[in-house]
Amino acid sequence: MTSPGECNCDGPGLLALDQAVARAVALCRPVTDTDDAPLATAADRISAAPLVAPEPMPRFDHAAMDGYALRGEDLGGSGPWQLPVTGLAAAGGAAPAANSGPHALRILTGAPVPGGFDRVVMQEDCTAGDGMVTIRRNPGPGANIRRAGEDARAGQILFPSGRRIDAVAVALAAIAGLPVLPVVRQIRVGVMTFGDELVAPGATPGPAAIHDSNRPMLLAALARPDIAAADLGALPDDQAIITAAITDAAGRFDLIVSTGGASVGDRDHLKPAFLAAGGRIEGWRVAMKPGKPVMFGRIGGAVFLGLPGNPVAALLGLRLFGTAMIRRLQGRPADPPPVMAAAGFTHGRRAGRTEFLPARLSCQPGRQPAVVTTGGSGAARLVPLVTATGFAVIPAAQDTVAPGDPVGWLPFADTDLSGDPS
Repeated sequence: MTSPGECNCDGPGLLALDQAVARAVALCRPVTDTDDAPLATAADRISAAPLVAPEPMPRFDHAAMDGYALRGEDLGGSGPWQLPVTGLAAAGGAAPAANSGPHALRILTGAPVPGGFDRVVMQEDCTAGDGMVTIRRNPGPGANIRRAGEDARAGQILFPSGRRIDAVAVALAAIAGLPVLPVVRQIRVGVMTFGDELVAPGATPGPAAIHDSNRPMLLAALARPDIAAADLGALPDDQAIITAAITDAAGRFDLIVSTGGASVGDRDHLKPAFLAAGGRIEGWRVAMKPGKPVMFGRIGGAVFLGLPGNPVAALLGLRLFGTAMIRRLQGRPADPPPVMAAAGFTHGRRAGRTEFLPARLSCQPGRQPAVVTTGGSGAARLVPLVTATGFAVIPAAQDTVAPGDPVGWLPFADTDLSGDPS
């Protein structure tokens, strides 16, 4: 019998994917340290506090376009109306005082609307000359005036903590008069790979060696302003060396990510090395394809994510587990689940594991967007990823896929497809 988080599909004792991700995320303790990020460098950091409007936005009533400020009481009858122009209001300047008697005020976009004036008529509906303006259309009360506080009232939350800061968030902070934003400090991630066969790109490989693609790939995927990723190198298949490296990393990082050595081969030393370092394994072997030998746990103050050695499986594991764990460390809401879309491909398989195929969205005029695969499956095949922008997701219980069948769509990037602005 298996636990509720396990399944006997495609081998005994596999953790169901959603249960495995939830278990991995539950290990993560949100970081509480913060930094102050200048607006020029705040993009893609994570807000550490809500942004609250310190005053109404906009601060004062102002003209929405060039024209003439009027008072409704000066527009008697059916028009057109001719009024003297008694002054000019420009953006950045003080509004002229209203005079007694019927009159109009030349006003430019962004200029404060003087008290008593209740509408602005656009200049296209006017004819001006010799100190007078002829108004051909009454625009009605409040027309072409942006009212104080119509965008936000004082004290209103403009965006919450845990939001990824984008251009809109920067603009809101700027208009609120803030030169810096409080942000979650960068999540410290250490990346290491295991394998006697690995050599660095640029080195001449021996007859049985391969260039290490996983570490550069994962470091590139983690190269974001909200993350401080460190290269911990390629380690040989030596349990003592791996144990020492994990022990050292546990005191320096929030998240340790490794690739290779997580399966059950004679040279797969990750599991015993992690335990020897004092780690606690909370999950291992997940009902997903590719990427079954995912391992995760805690060691000291760090969480650990051991990914498979095949590059597609490693990238997928980082997207599914690493993204969710980093979001939790940042205090952000969970990544939304894959959206559903129509399959634009045929695929036969044995049901049992959630399967991910490199794919892209195909959008043709007059047709529903479809998910199209880009070269088939294979945990070690990088070339199909070149034209892919994400993964087609086939549910564990589904054995075949035909064009038009519903499948999930998981983009490579950490996005908020649910509309959540985090």
